[in-house]
Amino acid sequence: MRPERRLPILALLLLAACQTPAPLPEPAPPPPLPVCPAPPPAPEAGDLQALLAYAQDLHKALAFSQGRGGAELAQATAQLELAASATEPQIEPLKPLATLLAARLAEQRRLQDNVDKLTQQLRDSQRRNEQLNEKLEALKAIEQTLPVKR
Repeated sequence: MRPERRLPILALLLLAACQTPAPLPEPAPPPPLPVCPAPPPAPEAGDLQALLAYAQDLHKALAFSQGRGGAELAQATAQLELAASATEPQIEPLKPLATLLAARLAEQRRLQDNVDKLTQQLRDSQRRNEQLNEKLEALKAIEQTLPVKR
């Protein structure tokens, strides 16, 4: 090869060598994994028994609250009062639930009282309507027996 031809080829090779990408930097090490807190200790058998008894009281109150009569609502209220009077510290997280159920039960009782009152008013109105209809029919009968004036 002629020396004139070698020079451009050599220059091209040098330029090509300059365009090769530089080696990538080594990746950073991953951040350390967060340390999970230790799980809370398992509850003791006595704590579980107290929670179970409290849950059963709430369950009974819910069952009583499904009734339509005033007696069932009174039993549900008594059951919730029994549950609310519990003093065990492990039950404290469940007390807002009992409070919510008591408020719902009071509202249900108030609405049931309103329904009873309105039902009685409806019966009274229907009875009054029937009495007025009977009087109207009696007046019509009297009117038909009167002689016609000419």
